[in-house]
Order: sequence, then structure tokens, then C-alpha cells
Amino acid sequence: MKAYDFFSRVSVSRNRYAMKFFLAAAPLIIVAIGEAVLLWMAQAGFIKIPGAILSVICILLLVVAALTTLYIFKKLVNPLVIAIQAMDQYIENRTVPVLPGEYEDEAGQLLAAVQETITKLERLIIEKSDMIDLLSHDLRSPVGRILALSNLIKDENGAEKNLYADCIVNECTGLLSMLENILAILKEEQQEFRLEFVNLHELIEETVAFFQFSIAEKKLTMEVSIDESIYMPIQPQLFKQAIRNIIGNAIKFSPDGKKITIQAAQNEEQIELCVKDQGLGFKPSDMKKIFERFTTAGKKGTHGETSTGLGLYLSKKIIENHGGLLEAESEGVYKGASFKIILYRLIIKKPQEKTSNRQNAKTIMAVRHR
Repeated sequence: MKAYDFFSRVSVSRNRYAMKFFLAAAPLIIVAIGEAVLLWMAQAGFIKIPGAILSVICILLLVVAALTTLYIFKKLVNPLVIAIQAMDQYIENRTVPVLPGEYEDEAGQLLAAVQETITKLERLIIEKSDMIDLLSHDLRSPVGRILALSNLIKDENGAEKNLYADCIVNECTGLLSMLENILAILKEEQQEFRLEFVNLHELIEETVAFFQFSIAEKKLTMEVSIDESIYMPIQPQLFKQAIRNIIGNAIKFSPDGKKITIQAAQNEEQIELCVKDQGLGFKPSDMKKIFERFTTAGKKGTHGETSTGLGLYLSKKIIENHGGLLEAESEGVYKGASFKIILYRLIIKKPQEKTSNRQNAKTIMAVRHR
């Protein structure tokens, strides 16, 4: 890239790839013109050099100039070679390259286009992979609960059987709704989220109701303290899955008879939603590990519930795609844990403000995704 970089610093060839080749060919052109003048002078008698010697000299100079020009031409083609190698390496090993992006000519634009294309493709592959993980993770829990309830029905009669049957209907309804939502998301052609205004209090109450069987089974106390005036522009299906993962984890890792607190606070800049439990907690040193994909910091719930190591990773990705943050805190093992969701400038105080704020929210999300 040294020859290409050198000619890129010359003002006349900075923005034109073809001009670089023209300048590289200048020595050959100069030699050819010089030889023509030399031969003319020899024929005119201005210089007295034997014809054979003069011919040999001219041929040698021409060969040297031609080889030098070809060598420089080969070096000038390096950006194209680098672009091809980057594509081949990504296809073979999914290695995302770091290509130079400071050049302004056509070759530089090609390098920038290859870099952008590979980066976008890698991001798309990761997002599709995350969607598959979301399906595998969120199908496991409801199917497991349905099986458990079905087994309980075999041993119960009367009111208890009807209660379990209602829970099965609720689980199946939620499962069907989740599948429809994910299919709708996969069909989305736009890269940006289609935001809708959702009442946070209603969203949390709906999520708590979804876990009513697990809450009752562990005799947990759910304390919800959220102002009913808080509305958030979110992608409902994805955000619900994130909330379900977080609240579901609080329930999974809470011993019988404990309390789970869900609170929200807002100001002009942001909204904070906090889910706090009195459960198993985690080591402060594992604070980052619990958000890793297929984390090794995962563990079974207090009733032996399994963990895929994906829930918090997916929740964090979803919330970050909303322009927010997901934070976790714990004083240590068996000392409970709290998970805080922070969304920036995505709040309104009254439902009637939806229309005027919807476009602002979309604008904010568009800016965050650029």
C-alpha cells in the first residue's frame, strides 16, 4: 500500500484512481520521448554514437522503465487485492476486517463499501442468531410449565384441576402470542423498531399475571410500585420478552415466602425500572459474566429450574437496542439481586401526549441506531 498511499498524497491524483496509474506511467513516457529525441539527434548528426550502441542503450532504458512501471502498477492494485482477501476471509472464517477508510478515490470507496457491507452482514447474522436463541430460550420455560401442570392435573380433582387447566390455557395463550410476535418481528422489513406507546404499570401487571402459577407455588409476595401515568414508546413484543426474562429470573431464584419488589421512577431525562429480589444473588465479581452469552455464571433455580445462560444476555441486547441500559447489582451469594432498566428520554407523562411525542421517540431511536 506504500505506492498507493504515496500517490494518494499527491493533490492531482488524490480523488482519481486512474490518475495514479497515469503518474506511475510518467517515467516510461519520459524515457520513450527521450529516446525518440536521442535517435533524432543521432540521425541529424548532432551526436556521434554508433547506431548499434545507441540501440542497445535505448532498449535497456526502455525495458528498465517498463519493468519499473509494471511494478508500480502492481502495487497500485493492492487495494483491490486487499478487498478481495477481506471478502474471502470473511466467507471462510467470518473474520471481520479492519480496512483503511481514509482514501478518497474509487479504490478507497470500494474498501469503505466492503468494510460497511461485511460489518452490516455480521451484525445481521448476530441478530438472527440472537432471535433463534430467543426462541429456544423462551419456548423452554412455558413448555416446561405446561408439562408440570399437566402432570398435576392427573392427581387432582375438582377446583384444583380447574385451576391448573386455567393455568395451562394461560401458558398456551402466552406461548402462541409470543410465537406470533416473533414471526411478526422476523417479517419486519425496516431496520428501526416500530415503536408503540405502552403503559408501564399495565405491562408489569400483565407480566406478573403471566407468572401467577410460579408465584403461588413459591408463596412469593409481589410488591409493584409504578405510577400509572408512565407511558413508554417501545417495541412491545421484544420489550415484553426482556421484562419477562428479568422478572422470571427473580421468581426462579427466590426461595419460598420471599418478596420481589418492582419499582419505577422518572424524570425529564430518563425512566428507571428496578426489579429487586431476596434470592440467591451472585458474586460481585460475576456482575459482567451474568450478561454473557451462554454464561458459565448461570445456576439452577430454588425449585431446580434449569437455566440456558441466555436470558439476561438477550434482555440486555433488547434494552440496548432501545437505546437503554440494563444493570445488575448484588451484595453477594444468598443476598438477593436487583436489576435496573434505564431508558433515556423515552417518557411522556400523560396518554394524550402520545401523538406529539411519537415522532420525537422515533427520531431519537433513529439517531441511536446510526
